[in-house]
Amino acid sequence: MIEVKGGVFYSVFMKAKKDMLDQLEEPVDYFKGLGNTLFPVPTNLLLFRRTTKNTLQQAALQNRSHHRYVLVFNLETQGHIHLNNRMVSFCPGEALLILPYQFHHFSQLESTSLNWLFCTFELPETTFFEPLRNAVIETREATQQILEELLAQWIRCSQFKMLLEVETAQLQAILIRLLLRLKEDQWIAAPDRPPEPQKNLLRKINRCMSEWKGRPIGIADLALELRLSESRLRARFKDSAGISLGQYLRNYRLNQAMSLLRRSKLSIADVAEEAGFGSPQAFSRIFKKEIGVSPRSYRLQPDL
Repeated sequence: MIEVKGGVFYSVFMKAKKDMLDQLEEPVDYFKGLGNTLFPVPTNLLLFRRTTKNTLQQAALQNRSHHRYVLVFNLETQGHIHLNNRMVSFCPGEALLILPYQFHHFSQLESTSLNWLFCTFELPETTFFEPLRNAVIETREATQQILEELLAQWIRCSQFKMLLEVETAQLQAILIRLLLRLKEDQWIAAPDRPPEPQKNLLRKINRCMSEWKGRPIGIADLALELRLSESRLRARFKDSAGISLGQYLRNYRLNQAMSLLRRSKLSIADVAEEAGFGSPQAFSRIFKKEIGVSPRSYRLQPDL
């Protein structure tokens, strides 16, 4: 037995892992190894929960800025998530990663009570998670165990009056493990899901907004396209999405504008036109009122 502190552990480890240890070979080059993928470290993490339909939908409406990643875990209550012009079913036991500036909204929840866990964070520019775009992932037991670790570490960090650097670093490390596990879950699983409904009202409106990009679109235009009266369209949309159509369209345009301001070199006037605001003056006025800063100031701000 190895005579060191914890020697029993090491002795058991040696016996259990002997076959693997025997497979270790001498390196051919001591300066060339594995693990050269430049994986970005998530920062500025937040964990929170949504338990009611109204809170979920209104928070999504208010938090328009989407330079952050949003990782959602459905713990209870099936619903749907609209991502730009797509709609995906979201069931208990599933996870979804919403990428920066990806417009999203929640609808068709089976109950007014729910249990969804959110983890939002920031990352440097990366294409590493691009394969997860619009992918609803069925989580395996190992993934759920890492999620429990993340939650426990978040609670632990939240209780410290003076956070130690190692505690927050462990939180970041657990999130990295969780994200990698989700990528693995996606590769392994091949769920046979039904196609998204073609006649969904919100999906049709999202498609119009995407196809008519650059045009100032009003409710009258959508009503004409969908062959509904304006009052009927407003009522059906409110019933389906949980918010007014006017709020939804304004939120959609603002989200598009913020993405263009952050990720393009278009002039303020061109951003206003591309996002469908009609005029630079109207765009600047609405943007300042809703976001709190002018479009120019928003573009110059570092990501929070």
